[in-house]
Amino acid sequence: MPERVVLVLVRMGGRPCAIPAQAIVEVVPRVLLEQVPDAPAEVLGVMNLRGRVVTVMDVRTRVSESAAPPGPYQHLVIVDRGKQLVGLAVDDVLDVLTVAADAVEHPGELAGVEAPGVVRIEDDLVVVLHPRDVVHGRA
Repeated sequence: MPERVVLVLVRMGGRPCAIPAQAIVEVVPRVLLEQVPDAPAEVLGVMNLRGRVVTVMDVRTRVSESAAPPGPYQHLVIVDRGKQLVGLAVDDVLDVLTVAADAVEHPGELAGVEAPGVVRIEDDLVVVLHPRDVVHGRA
């Protein structure tokens, strides 16, 4: 039986993206954030999630040129980066899908650059974001 991967389909900046489900801790409604002085523009702030400080980032401009500023009703996808939790601002959480692991392609490897994976879902090419790529600026 071929290996399968579970993806959570989200919309970021109007574009469909996917995040591996095993990296997701939970999805929460957008909450009031505490600002971080001198933080990069993509850091929206920090939040308290059951006693843990979670940095919340807006990486939508990396995956979509038409990303609008975050609105008040977005969701935050909390992802686990090992010892650190990070919140990703998303427009919508759309679906949970299971695909064959080999359906996730890495076209950047041909060009000699690191890039997130891409999977075809219906007629869309969907970028598969891994938390380590998003936070390190490779999305």
